[in-house]
Amino acid sequence: MSGHLALVGCYTSDGAPGLQSVRVHRHGDVEPLSALEMESPSCVVWHPTLPVAYATNETAAGGVTAVAVDGAGGMRVLGTASTGGSPCHATVTADGRWLLTADYTGSTVTLVELDPDGRPRATVDSAHLVGSGPDAERQEQSHPHMVATDVVGEMLVCVDLGTDLLTSLAISDRGQLTQERTWRLPPGTGPRQIVTHPDGGTALVVGELSGTLLHVRLGDSDDAEVLAEAPTTSGDERSLPAQLTAYGDHVLVSNRGPDTVAVLDVRSSSLAHVAELPTGGRWPRHFAVVDGLLLVANEDSSTIETLELDAGGSGGRLTSSFTTAKPTWVAVRG
Repeated sequence: MSGHLALVGCYTSDGAPGLQSVRVHRHGDVEPLSALEMESPSCVVWHPTLPVAYATNETAAGGVTAVAVDGAGGMRVLGTASTGGSPCHATVTADGRWLLTADYTGSTVTLVELDPDGRPRATVDSAHLVGSGPDAERQEQSHPHMVATDVVGEMLVCVDLGTDLLTSLAISDRGQLTQERTWRLPPGTGPRQIVTHPDGGTALVVGELSGTLLHVRLGDSDDAEVLAEAPTTSGDERSLPAQLTAYGDHVLVSNRGPDTVAVLDVRSSSLAHVAELPTGGRWPRHFAVVDGLLLVANEDSSTIETLELDAGGSGGRLTSSFTTAKPTWVAVRG
């Protein structure tokens, strides 16, 4: 079949519309395929080699659901595993053996062992993170927001919005999760996501509360060395940035509030803005890039808008729109 298979996650009411499979066609048209009733599958990630995906069920109790997906977009549940409260991000290790979730209200990172067929075998461990930050409303406790793999030599890095900390994690062969070391970011940054800088030796972090992109070095000091910092929007309206994605020598950042995706040149010592693309909707939470197209999940306007994107990150012409309730994630099968 032509086009790319993708899964759309969302916040739900009474389990609907749940997890949806779609096909993204050449010019960005999104074709609905099937739906699976599920409670708030807010983040969706694919297994590195199998036709299996994992959706975090972002509820107070928390959980993750494994789903087998066939070539026509048909889905069936393979199994579930418990997590801490409100898991908002998941990642699968490159060997396909472990899944980890960042549990926003649980202040934990949960480790789930996977069977060779991708099924969750068991929740085997969790790491409890402690601390707070200067923002009394948003940083009253630890709020893990991402677990990233293979960041500048670290196997796993947890990004903690509540404590302004980056924490490296390690998994033993027996499934024990340990905290190795931490790096402090400037107070009030409220870090949300991290990616490796194109130079391979440093990292880029987006601060949800500071509304900035930071270029940092994770060295021997307890403080991350900030090499550069720049606002994620060129406008005056306050931004609560969400998604951070590397794109060649640039990064893309979604700005909730201004409702844009910003393109920044990370080769520049000042993290210069290249473009800022209106997303055609409200509250852009997550986006995916495929074949020169940018698919943006606009949570509050309940649309996924497709924009053209060239190699330098400019463009921005809207090519299609797909309506679905409260979309929070677009996961394209690689």
